[in-house]
Amino acid sequence: MDNMAGTHRLMKANRRTLLIKAGLAVALVAVIMLSWMALVRIQQFAESSKTVEQTHRVIEGLHQVLLDVKDAESVQRGYLITGADSFLLSHDATIQRLQGRMHSLRELIGEMASQQHDEWPVLEQMVAQRLQALQQGITLFKKPSLNNEQLVELVQGKGLASMAQLHAQVHRMLSIEENQLKQRAEKVENNANSTRQWIFFGNLFAVGFLGFAMWATFRESEQRRQAQRETQRYTAQLELTNKELESFSYSVSHDLRSPLRAIDGYSRILQEDYEDKLDDEGRRVLNVVRDSSKKMGMLIDDLLTFSRMGRKPVEARRIDMNELVMDVWREVVSHADREPLFHKDHLPECHGDRPLIRQVLVNLLSNAVKYSSTMDQPSIRVDAEEADGEAIYRIADNGVGFDMRFYDKLFGVFQRLHREDEFPGTGVGLAIVKRVIVRHGGRVSAQSEPGKETVFSFSLPTEAFA
Repeated sequence: MDNMAGTHRLMKANRRTLLIKAGLAVALVAVIMLSWMALVRIQQFAESSKTVEQTHRVIEGLHQVLLDVKDAESVQRGYLITGADSFLLSHDATIQRLQGRMHSLRELIGEMASQQHDEWPVLEQMVAQRLQALQQGITLFKKPSLNNEQLVELVQGKGLASMAQLHAQVHRMLSIEENQLKQRAEKVENNANSTRQWIFFGNLFAVGFLGFAMWATFRESEQRRQAQRETQRYTAQLELTNKELESFSYSVSHDLRSPLRAIDGYSRILQEDYEDKLDDEGRRVLNVVRDSSKKMGMLIDDLLTFSRMGRKPVEARRIDMNELVMDVWREVVSHADREPLFHKDHLPECHGDRPLIRQVLVNLLSNAVKYSSTMDQPSIRVDAEEADGEAIYRIADNGVGFDMRFYDKLFGVFQRLHREDEFPGTGVGLAIVKRVIVRHGGRVSAQSEPGKETVFSFSLPTEAFA
């Protein structure tokens, strides 16, 4: 139940972490989109403002054109009345100013997507005709034989009519520009309002998700503190349980060893002193009793060894694996009925607790010798490789192998894949191997097939570890 509860808490913590990340991501995306939209709106606002400014300049330019034409007309009339040449100079200056203003206005209207493209040529033609009429009046006035009727017609007849048309054309163009100015001003205002709304709601959206992320982070912190307190409580319970188990193991060791020694001692006395009074079945039963007591003693020793492996602190030192493997191999083969072929490649050094790693090698090499002993020519190979700051050692034998379907049972306590009458053992050796390697931060695995090569691999760090 505690395991299920822990798994459930872990799943909830993962979901909360995912929600926090999602909230921060959404807030970040919202801020990016808001910034992009604000930039687009600012550009649109700048373009609209520029268009409004250009419209104002067009309106002002049209008014100035009309005023310049009136100035030219006034100067011409002054000349016709007085005949003073100073009016001609003013007339020429006014004409030049008007021509420059018309040129600037033409370029400004050309830059704008304006509706004045059709109206502008008409205005240019009217201005040109009016200036031409003014010049004709000055030319007639300079003739020796002045034709007053032509002059009056040019000034009051055609002059007034063309000026009225010019007024109408300018006012028509002004009306168009004022309508466009109104539309563009409304567009600028709409863009400004829209930008304000985007910024307001975008900030509100981003702040909302940031607030959610902060709330989730705060709650996650609270949950973590609660989980830490629970972990401390479980750790204290586990330490207490381990101490109780340790006391129990020593108690079992002490309480079981005495009767086992008594059973083995009395059965040995019975075997030595009364063997001639026992029949074959009695002697067989007596041997079974002695063998069973010895096996029980071995089981107790292995259990105590397995228990000590979990309590003993790891004192990591640099280990010469070539020297250690050869030392263990000489010890292992000294108890073997026959010595297998043995091949060892050069092995890299590692960091670990030498006595604990020695126990690992004793267990693996002893198993290799035991399970290859039934082969015609038993063979054992030890090699290694380095990768990513660790050394991976392999011990291979050509023994009986095992079925990988039962791999999950391989490193369990009292788990055996072969019958005891085939290969003796307590089923604790590989559990000790796994516990030692895991405590060193390494991994242990095996690969095999029945009747084929079996390879046990374990990894150890090549540098000092915490």
